[in-house]
Amino acid sequence: EPSSEPSSEPSSEPSSEPSSEPSSEPSSMPSCSPSSAPTESPSKPPGVNLFYPEWTADDDGCRNDGDEPDYMAVNPTQWLSSTMQACCKKYFGGYMYDACMGRYPPDHDDCNVMLYYPDWNGSNKGCINDGKEPYYMLSNHQLFFSNSLEECCEKFYEWDFYECSGTTPVLTNGEFYPDWSGGGTSTCLADGKIPDYMISNQKWYLSTTLKKCCERHFYWDLNECLGTTAVGTDKWYVDYDDEKCVQDCSGGASSCGGVANFWEELFSTKEQCCKAKLNWVPKCRFK
Repeated sequence: EPSSEPSSEPSSEPSSEPSSEPSSEPSSMPSCSPSSAPTESPSKPPGVNLFYPEWTADDDGCRNDGDEPDYMAVNPTQWLSSTMQACCKKYFGGYMYDACMGRYPPDHDDCNVMLYYPDWNGSNKGCINDGKEPYYMLSNHQLFFSNSLEECCEKFYEWDFYECSGTTPVLTNGEFYPDWSGGGTSTCLADGKIPDYMISNQKWYLSTTLKKCCERHFYWDLNECLGTTAVGTDKWYVDYDDEKCVQDCSGGASSCGGVANFWEELFSTKEQCCKAKLNWVPKCRFK
């Protein structure tokens, strides 16, 4: 049974049961997120919300809960901001600024005190959150602004996502990739500079070994890609210019026609080659 008189000192542990009456004072820190209980009026749809000034009897400041008055919503370039700092500077300067910024400190887990937008007017290499966005973005903030850097990069810099977001991709199919930047050279690299579009399709572009990469992407120039010397197979293939069959080899013998290209059809004997490719040349076998 509870005592009839309150104790002189508060207990060090919280009670196991909630009190039956609400406290008479509000909490000192407002929540950035809406309460879990629904209100009688419908809430605005989730998404990106800009910051707007709110003047109340005892709690002036900026919010981005999507509940700005209609006159602000229809004139966003005048009233709304993409960061709490920009809103506080504009509407609660001077001695009120610190109090405005202190409503939701940066380490408050529920708070998002700045929004990201594509830096098309700057370096155009990623997304920024400096509150200096062009005015036209404020008029369509659901399109141009994002709640996180990753979300903005995925929306506007998908082809360069990892550089934009500063994250490191997880390589699941190896680290060798075809280098098509060298002006016609047949090379596979493993230097950690894999283009983002290849990372997005790792199963096709990446390989676990140099050989696998060369075989997949430079099969017609395998020796150059592997850095090896072509030696040939000693089989036979047709030379239509001289109307004869030559041997797949790189030596100085008169029968050698050089190492065959990958598209050449090879035959085990000269006779087979002549019959299949030069059957109208009677002396093919003797050339």
